[in-house]
Amino acid sequence: MKRLVLSICCIVILAGFAFAEGVRGRTSLEVQADYLFPNHNAVDAVGLIPVIYGVSAGANPLERSAGSSWGGSEVKAILDYRLTIPAFEGVGALTRGNNLSLDIIGEFSPVSLNANFRATLTPIAFLKLAAGAGIGTGWDIGFIGLALNNKGYLDSQSFGGLVYRAWIEGTFQFDLAAVVPGEWNHVVILASPKIQYQAYSAASGDQSWLWEADEGMNFNGLKLAGSYLLGYQMPLAIDLAGLLLQTEGWLGPVRGRSTMASSGWGSDFTYLIFGPVLDFRIDEGSSLAILTQFKTGIRWTGATTRNLDFQTRVYDAPYLYFFRLAFDYTLKL
Repeated sequence: MKRLVLSICCIVILAGFAFAEGVRGRTSLEVQADYLFPNHNAVDAVGLIPVIYGVSAGANPLERSAGSSWGGSEVKAILDYRLTIPAFEGVGALTRGNNLSLDIIGEFSPVSLNANFRATLTPIAFLKLAAGAGIGTGWDIGFIGLALNNKGYLDSQSFGGLVYRAWIEGTFQFDLAAVVPGEWNHVVILASPKIQYQAYSAASGDQSWLWEADEGMNFNGLKLAGSYLLGYQMPLAIDLAGLLLQTEGWLGPVRGRSTMASSGWGSDFTYLIFGPVLDFRIDEGSSLAILTQFKTGIRWTGATTRNLDFQTRVYDAPYLYFFRLAFDYTLKL
């Protein structure tokens, strides 16, 4: 009953916002797709490994095989309804257009379904503060959307529980054109650190799990992620060209579970994903971003790299590989 009352109150509040003066509503459809370059998942990896075609097979059933001859692909559709409410708004350069935005987001992929809510406050021009929460579930269609990772053996959990998450995020942004006006002076810098708690309802505290056909190295716990962009915005069809860096690593008990220094598998390893990004403005209502990305990975020792259970492997060194070619199309409805 309490949840029902709370839900009704939220609906009433959102409806009030929708009819308030100055409030704007917007719906957008985003389609994300990528091609994942084939690699041997840290088997015999040294330095920057080339795009490798072929499978590195395990010598016996107790060892993992790694790699593929064709790579992989991912696709996800995201429907976002946003209410933008004037807040902390003034007439100066630092407060003009400041607002609070509320997003209700639905995500669908071939193996998962997610619902998210996000609130973003812009109290001053160079800062955004955001908080959000979401739930989702997954299923199998040949590819596994949700599973428990039992020492390297995947126990499929189609609709077997909920993956839930909550996060806080801050975005610091700077545009040179705000200091030196001019349509060719848009050198932009964005830095967005993010702390997220994630959990799968059917997993215990030390049980790893797979989500949306990833590597199955997820735990219930806190993550620290970041997204950093240095770009140049132009009044052309190529709206922005830049370099994007993304980071991800564990916090708290998961981070200290099996560290690099303790000859563990590398629970404290920080993954880096980076590469160039081009954003094309197709028209006033649509755009297309293209990203080519590299990623750092964990190379385990030769004696343990083929172990089925990643929690029994021993960290050796990082390596770098060609990660993916990604496309992100956004359409304002």
